[in-house]
Amino acid sequence: MPDWARPSPEELEAQAAGESAKRDRAAQWASQRAAASAMPAGSTSRTIASFSEQPAKPGSIEELRAAMEQIVAAPAPAKPSKQERREAREARKAARQAGEPEELSDDQWREKARGILLRQLTASDKTAKQLKDKLLENECPEDIADEVIDRYAEINLVDDERFAKSWVVARARSRGLARGAIKRELRTKGVDDELAAEALEQIDDEAEEQRARELVRAKLRPESMGADRDKALRRLVGMLGRKGYNGGMAFKVAREEWEERFGNRY
Repeated sequence: MPDWARPSPEELEAQAAGESAKRDRAAQWASQRAAASAMPAGSTSRTIASFSEQPAKPGSIEELRAAMEQIVAAPAPAKPSKQERREAREARKAARQAGEPEELSDDQWREKARGILLRQLTASDKTAKQLKDKLLENECPEDIADEVIDRYAEINLVDDERFAKSWVVARARSRGLARGAIKRELRTKGVDDELAAEALEQIDDEAEEQRARELVRAKLRPESMGADRDKALRRLVGMLGRKGYNGGMAFKVAREEWEERFGNRY
């Protein structure tokens, strides 16, 4: 190599210093990664660098390979023992029983609230009031509960109108409830009266009376119901009253169906 192409002593020294600095940064970066990996599971402490600026990431293949080898050689994080996990569960349980609020950040509460809502909605459809009651039961801050529920309402995962309509159909079909009883149930679940009234329009007077007759006929199957008319009518009217049918309709339907089943014996 001609003399003019050879690097000067100053250039060789600067190059050597640069290579040394790169090696130092790689070792420092790998050391921090290994220390973070060695922290006990569940620990909330964070590794704080002893210098003001974070070390630069490895800049070459050799530096990256050396850093990875140090990480692989570092011991695996220690898992908590069964005793430690049991003690942690007991500590959380004791805190709940003592009424101590769970110390979480707002973002952590939002994440927890979303998980609770998803589990609740996976089981069955719920009203906004039912979901809020569940979140407050789990000590979620009220403002965060409202925020998360509103977000779920925006994406149609929570819809009181849809809930009310499906509830009316299901309760009338499976339990034979009249509109009055269903309206009371909707009110306890937090559905406002206007939405409840719209949902109850799915059942008219004729359909309600027909369902009452079906219920009475089912009760009149045993022959013993024909032995004492007055006693049978009291039982039938009481049954319909508990399901929300008004007294006038209940007595009319019970009397007509008894006479149809056993004949006019009186």
